[in-house]
Amino acid sequence: MFRIFSILIFYIFFSVNLNAHVDHNKDLNIIEFDIYRNNEKVGHHKVIFSNKNGIREISTDVFFDIKLLGVSIYKYHSLGKEIYKGNKLIEFKSKTKDGNHNDYCNITNTSSGEYNFDGTTEGKFFKYSSKKDFSLGTWWNHDVLVNNNFVLGQSCRSTETKITFLNKEERMINNKKEIVQLFNVKGEDIDVKIGFTDKTLQWVSMDFSLKGEWNYKLKTLN
Repeated sequence: MFRIFSILIFYIFFSVNLNAHVDHNKDLNIIEFDIYRNNEKVGHHKVIFSNKNGIREISTDVFFDIKLLGVSIYKYHSLGKEIYKGNKLIEFKSKTKDGNHNDYCNITNTSSGEYNFDGTTEGKFFKYSSKKDFSLGTWWNHDVLVNNNFVLGQSCRSTETKITFLNKEERMINNKKEIVQLFNVKGEDIDVKIGFTDKTLQWVSMDFSLKGEWNYKLKTLN
C-alpha cells in the first residue's frame, strides 16, 4: 500500500567511487526529519552518526503511522545500520516492518572486494554477489546520487534510476541562510524531489506524491 521508502533515491552532478563522500558528514551527530502526509505529521526519519575506534557507524530509524478517523490503518518501521572503515562500506543490516511484511537487507564486503547481498520483501528474495559499484539507499549519504545502480536499503533489491538537477533555492537551515540543491529522481515507481546543501552536501529535504503528498521537514541537523 504505502511501500515508499524502498523506492527513494538521489543524484549529484559529479561522479566518484562508492561511499567517497562519507566525510562530508563527519562532523554531524544527527539528521532528523518530521514526516508529513497531506500536511499531517505521521512519523519521523532519524540518522545518527557515531565513531568507534576508527569505525564509522550510521544508524537510521524511519517510522510512520497512517490513521483514518483516529484509527491506525498502516504502520511502517525500519531500523538500519551502516558500518564504514575509512570511506569504505564494510557492512549494512536493516530490518523493516512494512504493514504485514517483515523485510530485511544484509550487505557484507569480502576481502576480494566483492559485496554479498541478502534480502527480502513481499515474499521476494534477493541474494547475489557483485563487484559492481552501487549506491545504498539510506538517504543521508549524497553518494547515492552518483550511481544509478541503486540498492534498496529495505530489501537489497537493485534498480536503475534517472536523476535530473532542478534548481537551487535559498532556505533557512539552523537559523542561517543556505543554498540548497534540488533534484528530481525518476524510475520504476519513483518520482522524488530531494535537497542537499550546496556547500556541505548534507541532506535537508524530500518531497513526493504517493497516495497523498509527503514532505520531509528538517527538525535537527547538528
